[in-house]
Amino acid sequence: MTRTICTALVSSLVAAIAWGQRTDAPSFEVASVKPVPPHENRAWRRPILGVDRVELYNATLWYCISYAYGTKSYQMFGPDWLRQARYDIVAKGPAGARREELPKMMQSLLEHRFNLQAHRESREIPVLVLTAGKAGPHLEEAGPESGDGQGGAAVSMAAAEDGGERLTIKGGGMATLVNTLTGLLGRPVVDQTGLTSRYNFSLEFSRSETAGPDATGGFNEPPPLPPPPAGAEPGPSIYTSIQQLGLRLLPKTLPMNVLVIDRADKVPIEN
Repeated sequence: MTRTICTALVSSLVAAIAWGQRTDAPSFEVASVKPVPPHENRAWRRPILGVDRVELYNATLWYCISYAYGTKSYQMFGPDWLRQARYDIVAKGPAGARREELPKMMQSLLEHRFNLQAHRESREIPVLVLTAGKAGPHLEEAGPESGDGQGGAAVSMAAAEDGGERLTIKGGGMATLVNTLTGLLGRPVVDQTGLTSRYNFSLEFSRSETAGPDATGGFNEPPPLPPPPAGAEPGPSIYTSIQQLGLRLLPKTLPMNVLVIDRADKVPIEN
């Protein structure tokens, strides 16, 4: 009798643990995953992230993993095809789902449909450290009216007259500047200026210095710049532009937490 009771208790505990594991991993109620044929030359489309749904069109698996795990491209390591193969993913969460649960749901989808396996570890990563120059920074502080009108920074890029590119940031802090530089250069830029105000920045740079596709591909990272027009001048170095602001970009190696993709299937499980 005692053995029977103990067996029942153990079974109940195992069931409770299993149930707890399932509830700890939210998943989409319905999801459609369709590979995009390689010959279809579609333009990049901005994702649709609703309160309880995700719509990703022509998205690489690299982009999906970056969104699901909240990781930048420079913090991810995996096979090259993750940046090349593209998919249409439309998924809806269960009733009462919250926006902040969507990345976890995407993790479950990737693990189930693509057999994704990944782990986190610390690695020494080459970075660029943004510091103040010897003479100190000389930046234009932003007025209260600067920015996007909603309390954030306004970031834009346009072709410069000399054939390069011009980056303009209105009402942005140093975090906005380093995040934008990180996306352009394809290397993490770490702020060590100690500056806390909001500024207006204007930087010119050469497209030859950008990392192209290697600088993009992740969630909330800028799309790749188009190739420069034939015969266009390269434009000034972005490092020179940074120095003109009284700042410096210095190469360094720092430990950083990264996500390593151990396995992923190119052909997902059917809907």
